[in-house]
Amino acid sequence: MLFTLVLIILGFYIYAAYIEPELLIVKTKYIQTEQIQLNGDQIRIVQFSDVHLGEDYTISHLNRLVDKINSLNPEMIIFTGDLIDNHKLFEEREETIECLSRLKAPLGKYAVYGNHDHGGNGTKRYASIMEAAQFRLLKNEGEKIILDNGEVIHVIGIDDIFFGKVDIEKALEGIDEDNYNLLIAHEPDLADRFTKYPIDLQLSGHSHGGQVWIPFIGAPFTPRYGEKYIRGFYEVEGSLRMKLYVNTGIGTSQLRYRFFNIPEITLIMLENSTE
Repeated sequence: MLFTLVLIILGFYIYAAYIEPELLIVKTKYIQTEQIQLNGDQIRIVQFSDVHLGEDYTISHLNRLVDKINSLNPEMIIFTGDLIDNHKLFEEREETIECLSRLKAPLGKYAVYGNHDHGGNGTKRYASIMEAAQFRLLKNEGEKIILDNGEVIHVIGIDDIFFGKVDIEKALEGIDEDNYNLLIAHEPDLADRFTKYPIDLQLSGHSHGGQVWIPFIGAPFTPRYGEKYIRGFYEVEGSLRMKLYVNTGIGTSQLRYRFFNIPEITLIMLENSTE
């Protein structure tokens, strides 16, 4: 009995430490809007988050991720922060730029700061990498995408709350309730600060889904500002029309374990309501 128990525990450890962190899945979410009329049937938005490049997640892994994202034919790409795990130990700037530059999306590539992107004197380095890779890094600001039919998707990015400076009023300058307003915020729990604004969708990461998810119990540990909204899709209570999706991330941080939290790319199919 004891031997069997030891084998089971060892099996769980091997899976969580060496197998699941190497996996990669695509979660497809269909989100309907009546806010704007879309050109075609759908707009394909790909979100990825929390790569944590470093010893455990290498440039080779990143190249595989980029290939997978491009295979989804995204029209827009959203990165919700935490590119590099530890800036003090990271030396692969040019390789990272070359890799991220291969991502293609006709409606643009957008990113925000995560807490690891500011930490370890990484603020300027992260900005330079994303700029060189043709990402629009949004720091308390927005950009309006005008579709061929004149409809507008307003993409808004918030700075990281730990090491940056969140400025909601600045970020939301020019927001129009008649547009489709897409908010990018690394930390998901910031959603509760936006309930009075006409935000249609917030995309976040940060929580890693807890990295370890125990069936029927949930995540034993989650980071600050990733404690209420941990993973998946939420209707934000008290909001005007806001939905929230929390991506469980690609890499790991602190400990190289994932359990029932397979690294995730999110494919969002934005479409008009059929009703």
